[in-house]
Amino acid sequence: AGPEPAADPAAALRRMYVDTSPFSAAHLSLNAEVLGPERMLFGTDSPPMAAPLEDFVHMIEKLPLDKASQQLILGGNAQALFDLRSRP
Repeated sequence: AGPEPAADPAAALRRMYVDTSPFSAAHLSLNAEVLGPERMLFGTDSPPMAAPLEDFVHMIEKLPLDKASQQLILGGNAQALFDLRSRP
């Protein structure tokens, strides 16, 4: 039967993460606006990739976000969500 629906649908959105692949710049901007950059995880849909990895990174860097928000998307969120530690 599955879990009961959330009493507050907005609460479910606050727990949701989206990955950046295979979205366009317009989709990425909308996700950043609606969910916030803290709910976005960098993804490449690899394999296969339609473009070089650098193109995906540049798409994130071109979003109208500050550098800190871009860094969250490019790895900071995944690091926190999955409790990843930086290697010395």
